[in-house]
Amino acid sequence: MKKLLFLYFIFLSLNTHALDSDKLINIDDLNILFDLQKNDWNENVLFLIKKKSFSKVDNDTDTFYLKSIFNDGEIITMPIFSNNIVKKIKFKYIFFKHNKKNLKTINNHFNSFENFCFEYFYKNLSIEVVIYKCD
Repeated sequence: MKKLLFLYFIFLSLNTHALDSDKLINIDDLNILFDLQKNDWNENVLFLIKKKSFSKVDNDTDTFYLKSIFNDGEIITMPIFSNNIVKKIKFKYIFFKHNKKNLKTINNHFNSFENFCFEYFYKNLSIEVVIYKCD
């Protein structure tokens, strides 16, 4: 069941904009992602890369990263595991055309999540969000 909900979250991204407010990750999806183990995550990524709007991002770890392709940019989802448990999730929003409104939208959205803390890093054409469960 968790895998189906995870897939539902991912499929919402098809043919949309990276920051459509109704397409941004919600608290339920985030809880599902934090409940996944490394093998479950990697299996889901391998399934999803068969779709043209997703691809696997190579990195130096045994965890796959998932790139979701939108009309106006890309989002790379990068879980960070410790002992097979998700400790943090990094979302890298990459925009073809970036403006300050994107940062405000992301900040407002992630600030609305109870029990989760986040940090964001603003770069030229991207915003990285690192989210984790608050103690």
